Amino acid sequence: MTTVACSGRIVLTRLCRVLLAAVGVATCSSPVSAGGGGPAPLFPPPLPRAPVRELRLAAAPNGDLILATLVDSVRAHSRKGVFTAREVFASRWTAGRWVPLGGALNYDRPRPASTLDLALDRRGTPVLAWNENYGDNDIIVFRAYQGGHWTDWRARYIGDDLPYAARTRGVAAWNGEPVIAFGEWLRKPDGSQLTVRTWQTNTWQRGPRFNDVHAFSRSPAIALDAAARPVVTWIQGDVLSSNLLAARWTGQAWAPLGGPLNRRARTYLASPRLVLDAGSRPVVAWMEDQGGQDTLYVSRWTGRQWLLLGGAVSQGFSSAPSLALDPQGHPVLAWVEEHGNLGRIRWARWNGRAWQGSAVQNLDAQHDARSPAVVVTPTGRVLLAWREDVGGRYQVQVRAVRP
Repeated sequence: MTTVACSGRIVLTRLCRVLLAAVGVATCSSPVSAGGGGPAPLFPPPLPRAPVRELRLAAAPNGDLILATLVDSVRAHSRKGVFTAREVFASRWTAGRWVPLGGALNYDRPRPASTLDLALDRRGTPVLAWNENYGDNDIIVFRAYQGGHWTDWRARYIGDDLPYAARTRGVAAWNGEPVIAFGEWLRKPDGSQLTVRTWQTNTWQRGPRFNDVHAFSRSPAIALDAAARPVVTWIQGDVLSSNLLAARWTGQAWAPLGGPLNRRARTYLASPRLVLDAGSRPVVAWMEDQGGQDTLYVSRWTGRQWLLLGGAVSQGFSSAPSLALDPQGHPVLAWVEEHGNLGRIRWARWNGRAWQGSAVQNLDAQHDARSPAVVVTPTGRVLLAWREDVGGRYQVQVRAVRP
């Protein structure tokens, strides 16, 4: 396997030549190697010289890339004290150049912000969701890039005074609209409820719940089949004795997809990720306790049962998985493995028989790296993005890789 590293001088202002080559344009010199030559690099839109806190990367059906980031802004004051405001930015790689999709996308600034989500519909329309907090209230806000402009959907905000609920969601997109799997804490009867919400007739409409309302349920993931019917996965049960479950909406009701996916029944689970293959069969990745270590596993739904793809994918204590499928329907993963206090980015691809592993992908293995995102273009190129501590400030890194 060959890899080429990529470096950033300021936030989102230096992507390496291998990213340019991955989408079929002329290349530039690599900052990692001495020398170089060729055309000057093409930069994304200029952004503040500030740490990147979250990022999301997505590949559209036509090969365009969408990169969304959550970036520190200014220190501000509220009645709760001093906080760091954060801003959301997005850009598109298309026709051999980066095109900024507007400036800062927050409706209100300065505000704390977190929990960035990016989903593309089947035409490649980007839909963003993130949390903004003011006082004790978490607000989820949404925007979509339609007709060359970002929608003004501030009236669609979802407010909840329970941060757990506001962050327990999965986001998909259909015809430029968000479709969300959303968690709420009920007071009567006491318990948690997971439903799918869509925006209809100027309000959010809830579908039937898909979890056991009497069990603590969280971390939903959602994907839509070719008929816009949702498939969901979620974690259900006490934190140290949970199961990972899945269900499909038939058009009339939720139909369970087999039993629990986890290898050991009723254990610690985290971070489920869900994608559908060309036949609308789900592939799910998740973290599961194995001997006191968070370990990455993947299963595929065969139509009758869950098939575990190999054994453990990760080796060390792991977190933050990202999941995609290649054109053959094989899963591709990226994740963080902890080494002391340092996070290192790894990736692997299922070849139909086994996992093809990878070396550390960090720009510098001695620097902390977080927030991996993996995408596969329609031509089969694998792209990784993550944020890495460079000179005390987390910056975006991008790499194209080949097994």
